[in-house]
Formats: sequence, structure tokens, C-alpha cells
Amino acid sequence: MSLTHQSRVLELGTQIELLERLQLLTHFTSNFITVSGAAGAGKTWLAQRYLEAWADDKNQALLMCHPNQSDEQRRTTILTQVLSEPLFNPADSMVESFARNMEHESCNIVIVVDDAHLLSEALVSELWLLMMRAQQQNRWTINIVLFSRVASLDSLFKRLSHGQDIKPIELEIESLTSQEADRFFEQLVMRFVEDDMERRVRNAYRTVARRPGEIMALGDQKVEKKIVIRSIIGSPLNIALVIFALLALIGGGYWWMMDQPTPDETAKQITEQVEQTVIPTLEEPETSVSDAITSEADATSNTDSDTELALDNAEDDSSALPPEVTDVTASVGVIEDNSQRVVITSEVVDALLENEAEQVDTTEIEKIVEDSREVTPAESSAKFFTPITFKFAKDELNNYSPRSYTLQLAAVRSRIEVQNFLNRYELDDKVYVYPTTRDGIEWFIITYDNYPTIQVARDAVAQLPEPLQKFEPWAKSLNQVQREIARSN
Repeated sequence: MSLTHQSRVLELGTQIELLERLQLLTHFTSNFITVSGAAGAGKTWLAQRYLEAWADDKNQALLMCHPNQSDEQRRTTILTQVLSEPLFNPADSMVESFARNMEHESCNIVIVVDDAHLLSEALVSELWLLMMRAQQQNRWTINIVLFSRVASLDSLFKRLSHGQDIKPIELEIESLTSQEADRFFEQLVMRFVEDDMERRVRNAYRTVARRPGEIMALGDQKVEKKIVIRSIIGSPLNIALVIFALLALIGGGYWWMMDQPTPDETAKQITEQVEQTVIPTLEEPETSVSDAITSEADATSNTDSDTELALDNAEDDSSALPPEVTDVTASVGVIEDNSQRVVITSEVVDALLENEAEQVDTTEIEKIVEDSREVTPAESSAKFFTPITFKFAKDELNNYSPRSYTLQLAAVRSRIEVQNFLNRYELDDKVYVYPTTRDGIEWFIITYDNYPTIQVARDAVAQLPEPLQKFEPWAKSLNQVQREIARSN
């Protein structure tokens, strides 16, 4: 865990009391728990802190809700964290997918949802039915913990639990006491505020509510933003002048466009100018009619004489025409289908076309043909074979603490796919590969590194190369990994 993360962890009395109650409620049996609080009450921090330090003995799933998520995306996020082989249809309900994959296995799972007020009623109902199903199964312990705004899901819970003995357990986040707020402000805000901002932040702290979110927001104040806002508010005359200048510019451009002639008017003006243009005429030299008749007769006689001379000098050039097209095709250097192609240089082709092939030395061509026949198909395809160089890391994974975590990168069906994955992303010696079976089918799981807690594992995703982050690696308990290894044995 980084020093920055440790310095930001501060458990106060009211928060510790809430976390202890959550740990007690989720320890023995399956429950449906709602933790509500106002905006800035610290719901997100409490959800992550509970999974990190108060539920480390359970298989965990954390869903951070966003408005643009669909139900299928949220189901996928939850099921990929709690199922060893996430073979499911995102369109199926949570109960169906979970029962299909864990029907004959035992589990101890906690599912935490932050901003649960963004969930649809259908998905909340599926989580409720999943908890009810777990209470009927002796081997299952499934706890659902929803962090939401105050009273945002009350009406839905009343409908879900109507006529049933089981009711959701409701917890509320209390406001910080004055002493806790002061301690929170000094240790998590003032320690990271610059000296020139200290007085401003302390003055702002006197007016905010005693909630962690609003107190933390004091450290994000920027002087530059206030200066910009103050300059805009303090100079309405400048704003009016700028707007007037823009309107004048837009009006001038519009007037200029309206003053331009239309295409029809432009064409009409061009036509009128053409009609008014006077075409000048050239004065022809004075010639007599007799001279013109004489010139025409001389030209006719010269043309006839040239034609007769050309006919006398014409020769038969049929031998110069290209030969007739035949249906028989000729090929040069053709060998068996399994052999390599023979490339003939342009000099040889030119010599063959000019009937000079007898002057060309074809010894080199014949040698290439003989060499190409000696290459076998097996030799040509040997370079495409991928050697297997990795080894399974069963012993290394079994030696790790079952309470630690790793990052699952991928799950494939063959050793070749594993080797290609390792070669493509050039992973170092922190990668651990192990086999497992599911419904009689062998799978190969690719994991990365080992981490003491689930939060450290989730933070490590950002340190991976960007191509690996696209696979959305997720934190996986070593307890679950070791059970899968035992199943393959």
C-alpha cells in the first residue's frame, strides 16, 4: 500500500462503529443491508474501506454505479468478480447465472454497490432474490450491501418485502462530531493545502457542513477560478461592449451578403453585355473572280496527283501484323503444385519474344528449379510453430496466503493461446499460469503478481501497460485460486 494511500486513511469513531456493525451483520448469515447518507457523507470511502479492512475473509464484488451503465454491464461487473469461470449470459438474471455456475459449490460472498440509487428496480429485485435464494441454500452465504442516498429506495424495499418475514436492514451514516470534523480537516485537508491558501481554506471551513465530502472539497479550491469569475462579474460594461461589437460584425456581414447580386441577375448582366458588344470585321483583299476560280482548280489538281502517287508507292505490309490468337497457351518454368515459383528475369523474356532464346544461358534457371524441388512442405511450415516455454505456477500460488489477492488477466482454452498471450505482451516473471476444470472442460487462467489486500490489487491495475488494461483485469482472492487448483488435481 502506498504512503499516499496510508496518509489518506483516517477512521473516526462514528465510522468505526458503522463498519463494525456491517462486519457483524455479514459474518454469520445472508442479509440485505442498505447504508444511506446525504451527499458528502462518505459513502464511497466507507464502501471501499469496508471491503479492504473489514471483509477480507470473503469473496468480494464492488460495483461503482454510473448513470450511463446498462443492467447487462452491471451484471457482468458483479459476476466476473465472484465466479471463477465467468461463463454466463449478461441478459440472464443474477439468480439464474449464479445458480448455474455455483449450484453444487459453497461460497461466502459480499456484493457492495456504491450509488445504489442509480440501479434500476429490476436489478435491485434480482439482488433481493439472490439473497433470498442464499438463505435457502446451506452452502451459500451471500450478503448484499447497498450504499445510497437517504430514503431513495424505501418505497421499492417496501414492495419487495411486503408479506415476507425477511426485511432489509437499514443503517444510516451519522454526521461527524465537532472534534471528529476538526481532526478530519487538520489531517486530511490542511496537510495538503499550500501556504498562500491556508487562510482562505480555514475561513471556508467555518461555513461548511460537518460531512467528509464537503470538508475534502475545501482542499480543491483554486484562486485562479475566483479571479476569473470576479473579473467577469466586476466588468459588465466590457461584456456589453464585446457583445455589441459581435452583433455589429454579424450585422455587417449579413448586409454585405444581401447586397451581392443573385446568380440570375449576374447571368442577365453578362447576356446584356454580350449583346451590346460590336464584333469587328476584317477587310478582305480585292481579288477577281477569275483568280479565285484559277486557284481552286490548281488545288484540286495537286490533290489528285498526290493521291495517285501514294497508291503507286503502297506495299503489302501484312507480314508486319501480329500473329493470330490461338487457343493453345504456353508456360515457362511450370513445376508441381507443391513446389516454389521460379522467377525469370526480364532479359530472358525479351530474348524469347525476339526469337533470340538460343543466345541466353539457362543454366541458372535450371538450378533454381532443382533447388525449389528439394524444399518439402514440412520445412516451409516449421517456422510457424509456436514453442511452449511457460510452466504452471501451482506451487507458487499455493504458497501465498489465502487472504491475499492477484489480478486475473485472461482465461483461455489451450496452451498455445497462453504462449501467444505471453509472447504478445512480453510479461515478466510476475505472471502465474495455472490449469483448472469446469464442467469437464480444461481452462488455463493467466494471473499477475500478488497483493496483500483487494484495494492494493485494484490500484495496481492502473500501473499495467495500456494494452493489458483494455482486458479489464480484476482482483481475485488467492483462496479461490487455490480451490480451483485443487479441483484440477
